[in-house]
Amino acid sequence: MPPDNPRRSAIDAVVRVTRDGLALEPDAGFFGQLPARERGLAREIATGTLRFLSTIDALLLSCMPRPLARGRHFLWAVMRTAMYQARWMRIPVHAAVHEAVELVKNSPDRPKAGFVNAVLRQAVLVDPTGLWSGLQDPAARLSLELSYPEWLTRRWLARIGEERTRARMEAGNREADLTLRVNTLVADRDFFIDFTNGRPFGRDGVVVDTPGPIEEIPGYREGWFAVQDGAAQWAGRLLGPAAGEEILDLCAAPGGKTTHLAALAGGKARIYAVDRSEVRLRRLRENLARLRVDGVEVVVGDAVADDYLPDMTFDRVLVDAPCTGTGVIRRHPEIKWRRGVEDPCRMAETQRRILESAARRVRPGGVLVYAVCSLEPEEGEDLIAAFLAAHPDWRRQPITVEEGVPVQAITGEKDFFSEPGYEGMDGFFLSRLCRR
Repeated sequence: MPPDNPRRSAIDAVVRVTRDGLALEPDAGFFGQLPARERGLAREIATGTLRFLSTIDALLLSCMPRPLARGRHFLWAVMRTAMYQARWMRIPVHAAVHEAVELVKNSPDRPKAGFVNAVLRQAVLVDPTGLWSGLQDPAARLSLELSYPEWLTRRWLARIGEERTRARMEAGNREADLTLRVNTLVADRDFFIDFTNGRPFGRDGVVVDTPGPIEEIPGYREGWFAVQDGAAQWAGRLLGPAAGEEILDLCAAPGGKTTHLAALAGGKARIYAVDRSEVRLRRLRENLARLRVDGVEVVVGDAVADDYLPDMTFDRVLVDAPCTGTGVIRRHPEIKWRRGVEDPCRMAETQRRILESAARRVRPGGVLVYAVCSLEPEEGEDLIAAFLAAHPDWRRQPITVEEGVPVQAITGEKDFFSEPGYEGMDGFFLSRLCRR
């Protein structure tokens, strides 16, 4: 099988996620060797397999005379991706099984080709509802039916109940629309909507239907748009950058929010984009160049260590904090399997330190927006409540419907919170704070 085969690339990606714990990010080098159109197929197979991973595994295990060792990562990935293609992509069963067996025959696991053939031919015929229909424990049943780790299912059940948990999980299993943000520094949104036959979203967003690579959407090379979810677009808009201001964007790479801040200020603000990852900052610089954004100084720095731009303060600060990412599972299904029960509290401690550092950089009267693509209260409302209790010189600046924010996305505390899929958005928490 040639190395540029999209199905083999999908298998390799599943191995690297399940064995090495990597995320399906461009920086990790996934699918880069493939032609543009085949990258889409490889990504669809890999992400779909990871989306339904535990259900696929249960189907496979039900047909194994003896469980295959979990350390046989390649064999598991071959069977998992074949099952996804046959059951969810509607690839003909004989084609999916044949290719899987051929891949094994041409690998060091050749002696297992017969085993793979027998298991797959049985597993594709199993009625999956029989695996969970008799389970009385709601967490076990939902986890198996909707393919989520049980620890996360139990956490959500305890916090929001079974009806909302099911809705959240089902939304996370649906593929997200492709939402673009028109770069108003160089393009007109109405023209772009007509040009692409897209649908408007918010003030700057456009939802497009495209079967091909993003690079083939008209205007990509000209810098007319950036890929940015609708909820993420609210981060910059709620910060409200203006011409002449000095703005700090923390944890800025790969630059979607940085370039939005520049556009919102009409290209007339001075923006400092800080991130600790040199690799991710390369992508930020590429995005600045493609979108033709000036006035941004790119800075290598650690938001926790506060080792960047000594003694500088700013009019506005955006904190796009690292988080568990449970609000973007529909785009990154591997998150389900890369997180553990301790992660929300662990991430909250990092976020607290970043927020403390960022707050010291805000001038009196200045504004800070804290953003996470997480659904966990430890990383959102609980963190903000603790910060405000400990800092009497700060207050919440309420988010309102008058700003155009959907009413259901405004919490009782006047923060922003979106469930995955609500009005087409990812799950996000945003809080806007003002220094007295």
